[in-house]
Amino acid sequence: MGRFRKKAREIALRTLYTYDILGTDADIYEILEYHIKDVRNHLSEKTIEYAYNIVKGVKEHLSEIDHLIKKHLKNWRFERIGYIERALLRIGTYELVFANVEDKGRVFMDILDLTDCYLNSQDSIRFINGVLSAILKDTKEKEEVSN
Repeated sequence: MGRFRKKAREIALRTLYTYDILGTDADIYEILEYHIKDVRNHLSEKTIEYAYNIVKGVKEHLSEIDHLIKKHLKNWRFERIGYIERALLRIGTYELVFANVEDKGRVFMDILDLTDCYLNSQDSIRFINGVLSAILKDTKEKEEVSN
């Protein structure tokens, strides 16, 4: 059912990774198009649309997302986070905090699966899971207090 979202998250990962390397002067949508140009015919419209939504949302909320990530790092500087880890944290934070995603568990599963696929490191999986869990917990607590 939600398989298209995982593929969209992978496209967003590749896009945000490249965008981070090239710098904010790059056109993030050109980068996204570059990553889907050879496989566009094999992707559903839902996948492409969802990838665009993630990339657009991360770009629009980038300073807030980075602030949340920095706030929840323990004994680690944001600048030391690898490009792939940073892209995954940004996607996860966007979807868990700013997007209207009902299945937060699926977000975690897909982000951690992509971490395993691209980094193949239990340390990276634990790191990303820990940061995203802390961000989600903090956000839920703030929502409960404001309600």
